[in-house]
Amino acid sequence: MNEGVSKNGFPSWNELLELGFVPSEQRLRKGPVAFIECVQQIPCNPCESACPFHAIEIKEPIINLPKLDMDKCTGCGKCIAQCPGLAIFVVDMTYNNTEATISFPHEYLPLPAKGQMVAAVNRAGEKVCQGRVIQVAKPVGNDHTPVITIAVPNSLIHDVRGIKRLGYDIPATQANLCMEAKPTNSDDIIVCRCEEVSLWDIRKAISEGATTIAAIKRRTRAGMGLCQGRTCSRIISGILKEMVSVNIEPLPDTARTPIKPIPLGLLADDVREGFDP
Repeated sequence: MNEGVSKNGFPSWNELLELGFVPSEQRLRKGPVAFIECVQQIPCNPCESACPFHAIEIKEPIINLPKLDMDKCTGCGKCIAQCPGLAIFVVDMTYNNTEATISFPHEYLPLPAKGQMVAAVNRAGEKVCQGRVIQVAKPVGNDHTPVITIAVPNSLIHDVRGIKRLGYDIPATQANLCMEAKPTNSDDIIVCRCEEVSLWDIRKAISEGATTIAAIKRRTRAGMGLCQGRTCSRIISGILKEMVSVNIEPLPDTARTPIKPIPLGLLADDVREGFDP
């Protein structure tokens, strides 16, 4: 049934047509509408509760494919960032006479700027055309997924589904660091032993835009292991300071009780005879 996504990692056009995920030409000309390209039966339903107009329906069982009521859908885009599979897009054919807009999730840094020209890509990640950034909706609250809207020729609305990841301009203080080069022996040094994050991983994350401790943590998982960063936090701060020449504030103490490993029996008030904590 899902030959396209199972073979290539993305749904084929025929799959989307067969499953009824493609709005009609008539609906497209009425205004913005969502394209839900979720073709695999998995237990997931955040899009259903995200829609304020109840246009998305999954019901029971939770592995049902989502169904979109295209008459109820207003193209508000609230469902885009809520989809863990990044499989929802909003298309607006009515943007102007020659262009349409595509709104899609984009979880890479750095983000583009409004008005910037970017390389628009298809589902396979292949460049299709140049697109113009119309809007960048940055994450708010607990939603960590930015949503980008670009304008492309209206003949390509069924092809364009994202943009190529933007490059990162390494500051002058990092001119001697080329992260495209092969790692050296020193780069193999493990910085975070709990998560087995190497010096190379840390430097690469910084070169790609992670300029805070939290950003490095999200990209590499450094500091997320059993020691909660007590071993590696100062090392990471030093690497960051060296590469971007900024003063790093002392790291907040994120250690949570118990401060050190203890036998479970202590928590259960079942101290073994002869054990001295």
